[in-house]
Amino acid sequence: MNATPSRPGRLSLLALIVLMVLAGCRPPVDFHITPSPTPTPEPSATPSPTPPPADFVDPYEVNLGIMERLIELLPDPLPAVEEWKRVNGSGEAEVRNIRGIRRPAIGRAIPYTTQQGSSMLLNFIIFSDEAAAAAEFERKHGLRSADVDLEEDAAFRTPNAFGSGLYGSFALFQIDNYFVEVYVEIFTTSVSPLAALATEALRFFERNRADFETAASEPAEEDG
Repeated sequence: MNATPSRPGRLSLLALIVLMVLAGCRPPVDFHITPSPTPTPEPSATPSPTPPPADFVDPYEVNLGIMERLIELLPDPLPAVEEWKRVNGSGEAEVRNIRGIRRPAIGRAIPYTTQQGSSMLLNFIIFSDEAAAAAEFERKHGLRSADVDLEEDAAFRTPNAFGSGLYGSFALFQIDNYFVEVYVEIFTTSVSPLAALATEALRFFERNRADFETAASEPAEEDG
């Protein structure tokens, strides 16, 4: 005798078939959600730099004017044991920038040579104040001390330092807001010209200081 399935079982089977058909007819679900665009903030206006006052004086330009006049007044030739002449290149006297000097300070090295083959540099650095010049004197004193023994010479204005060795001869001076160095790279005479060159450099400085400092305060000439 065969058993006949009950009505509730048939109904459950039909319901399952209907659900499967309906599920197959549903559109596929898109799981890729497009994010909403992030609003771009409006750029803020860059404030304009504050212009300097009408009476502003650039300390670098002042120092530059002093240096240019100082170099212009340097003697050529410079007599000191030998006759020292300015080194010329391209028809003009050569002037070198001293590296590591930051504005508003300004530094220049002016080379001299002799017919006998001696060579030296007159180094001038102009600072805006005495403290900066004193710091440069101490810095350069430390550097030169690594090559030669430096001593103060009582015959010259202080602070000063003199020394000679295998790497040259040096005379260092701090004069108010100026640093001055006489650097003899090579000398061919039997007597070192360092003291004579330092004497002439200081004489030049004292005699012409008023002139080259006044030049910086003169109004610039307009073109045309």
